[in-house]
Amino acid sequence: RRWLARAVARGTAAAPRGVLPRASWSGGAVDVPVERWDFRPLAVMLTAVVSFTQQKQTSQSSRCSSTQRVSLGKVSDFEEAGMKEVKLDGGSAVLVHRHQGQFYVTSPACSHYGAPLRKGVSSAGGRQSAPTVTCPLHDACFDLRTGQVVRGPSVDGIAVYPSEVKDGEVFALVPSEIATGGKHQKVLKAMSKRRSSDARCFVLLGGGCASLAAAETLRQEDFAGRIVMVTKESHLPYDRVQLSKALDKPVEKLLLRPESFYKDYDIEVVQGATVTKLNTKDQIVSYTSQADQPESLKYDKVLVATGGSPRKLFVPGSDLRNIFTLRTPEDAAQISALAQKGQKMIVVGGSFIGMEVASSLAKKGCDVAVIAMETVPFERVLGKKVGASFARKLQKEGVEWFGTSSVRLFRGNDAVNGVELEDGEVLPADAVVVGAGVLPNTRFVEGLSLDKNGAIIVNPFLQAENCENLFAAGDVCAYPAVKTGQRVRIEHWDVAMQQGRVAANNMLGKFTPFTTTPFFWSGLFGNLNLRFVGHAPEALDRVIIEGDVSNMEFISYYTEDDEIRAVATVNRDPIAVVCAELMRRGRMPSVSELMLGTVNAEVLTQRLRDLSQMPAA
Repeated sequence: RRWLARAVARGTAAAPRGVLPRASWSGGAVDVPVERWDFRPLAVMLTAVVSFTQQKQTSQSSRCSSTQRVSLGKVSDFEEAGMKEVKLDGGSAVLVHRHQGQFYVTSPACSHYGAPLRKGVSSAGGRQSAPTVTCPLHDACFDLRTGQVVRGPSVDGIAVYPSEVKDGEVFALVPSEIATGGKHQKVLKAMSKRRSSDARCFVLLGGGCASLAAAETLRQEDFAGRIVMVTKESHLPYDRVQLSKALDKPVEKLLLRPESFYKDYDIEVVQGATVTKLNTKDQIVSYTSQADQPESLKYDKVLVATGGSPRKLFVPGSDLRNIFTLRTPEDAAQISALAQKGQKMIVVGGSFIGMEVASSLAKKGCDVAVIAMETVPFERVLGKKVGASFARKLQKEGVEWFGTSSVRLFRGNDAVNGVELEDGEVLPADAVVVGAGVLPNTRFVEGLSLDKNGAIIVNPFLQAENCENLFAAGDVCAYPAVKTGQRVRIEHWDVAMQQGRVAANNMLGKFTPFTTTPFFWSGLFGNLNLRFVGHAPEALDRVIIEGDVSNMEFISYYTEDDEIRAVATVNRDPIAVVCAELMRRGRMPSVSELMLGTVNAEVLTQRLRDLSQMPAA
C-alpha cells in the first residue's frame, strides 16, 4: 500500500493537467488528472490482492493453530538407523525414525491393510534414494519425507509430521485431533485434472490395479489430457487378491477407490466393455459396449493391462454346473454360496490361488481335496522339501492332497458330482474350483510381437517392440529381468501395480526402466504367512533352508551359481522385506557365505542397518 501511494503521487505530479470527475477508491475521494498512466484501476486490483493475501494468511494461521507441539522423548531414546513407536498422551501413537542424524515422524500403521510399520524395515535409502519405511507384510514402501508411496500395493501414502530437536529433545507438530486420540489420515499425492487445452487421449485397457496405478500416476505427474479406462468388469478397480482369501467379502469392501474419486480427477471408466480390436497402426481401440454397441477410441498412447483369463480343463464334463474358476467377485460369491459345512469341494491345481481357495473352503467346514500334477504343493516354485512341509500342513488341517494326479473327466448329469482321475480313482464332489493358472488377454492386439504364452514383448520401459505409443503391464507383459535380461512374465499383484506406475511415467516420455524386485505374499489357514521375493531360476540350482521347516517357521534361499536369486519366508517377517531391500541395493550375501554359516537372518537385518548408517553417497 505504501508503494502504491508513492506511485500514485509520482504519477499525479508528472501528469499533464486535465480534469477528471471526482473519483472514489479505497484511499479516499481525490481529484485525479487525466493521464496516459491511470493508476486507479491498478490500485483497486492491488488492494483486492492485498486483502485476499491477508485472508489467506489468516486462514493458514487458523489451520496452524489446530496443530499441537508434542514431545517424543530425548534424542538418546532413539537408535540411529532405527524406529520407535511413541504413545502420545491422548492415546494415539506416532512412529519416529532416525537416519543419519535426521528425525522423521510418521503415522504408525501401513495404509494398505493397517499392519504395524514398527515391525517392518526403516531404511536411510541408498544410491541417492529417499529414506523409507516398508511394511513387514506386503512390501508397501513409503517416503519418510513426504509419506508418498514409493512402491508396493498401497494406493495411499502415510501421514508425516514436522519434527525438530531442541535442547536434546525431539518434538513433532501433529494435528490436535491426533494429540487427543484421533485417527491418522491417509495421504494422496496432489493430482491434476483434465484441461481443455490438452487434446491428448491416453487409453488404459483393463480395470485392474495396473490401470488404476497408471491413471493416478498420470494425474500426479500433471497429465491434463483425457484418460479413458476400458474394462470388461462391471465393477470399478478392486482388490482382487482378497477373492481367494475371503470368498464371501462383498465387492463394495474390495474397491480400491470410490466412484467419486474417478469423477473428481476426470478419469473416465467404461465398464462392461469388451475390446475387440487394437489397431496399433491407426491407433484405434475398438470395443463392444455394455449395451452391445460397437464403439471406438482414437488414442495418442495406450496401456494394455487386460490381465489374464483362467485356464480351463478341456476334458469330458467340463461344462457341467458347479465347476468354477476364480477371477471375479461373482465367481467368489458363487463358490461361497456352495461352500457349506460338510460339502465336498475339489480344487484342481496346486498353485498359490488353488491353495488359498482350499484354505478358505476348509475354514468354512467343507471337506476339501486338492488335485495337482506336482508331488507336493509349490514344488516347482519352492522346491520339494519346502513343499513337503505344506503337504503336512494340509493333512493337519484335514485337506486331502492328490499329488502327481490329473483329471480324466468330470462326472454328473446336470451338475458335477464326481471327479475321475487318470488312474481311475473317483472323488465325490459337490463343486469343483479349477486353479490352473491364467492366459494373457491379448487376442485383440494386432501388429505386435507376442511371446509363446501370448504376452506382449516389451523393453525395460514397458514399451512394446516396434510400437512406441503402446505399453503393457501386469499379466500380459513379458519384460527383461533387470538382473539377467531374461524375458519374464510375473503374475504378481505387486508387480502389476508398480508396472502401471512405471508405464505411466514412460507414456509421458520420462524413460524410467522397470527395475522393481518382485514380491509376493500368501496366507493359509489363518496362521501361515508366506512371503516370496526375487525371481527364482526355472531349474532350482540349490535350495538352502534356515530355520524349522517342520514347525513352519523358516527361510528358504534359492540360488544360481554363487548368487541368491530369491528368498521365501514362512512366519519370519520382516526378513523377506529385508532381503528385498538388500537385493535392490545389490548387497545380498553370496551363496558361499550362506554355506559357511557366516550369514543368517539376524546378520542380514544388521547388514541393512549398517548400510543405513553409512554416509549418503
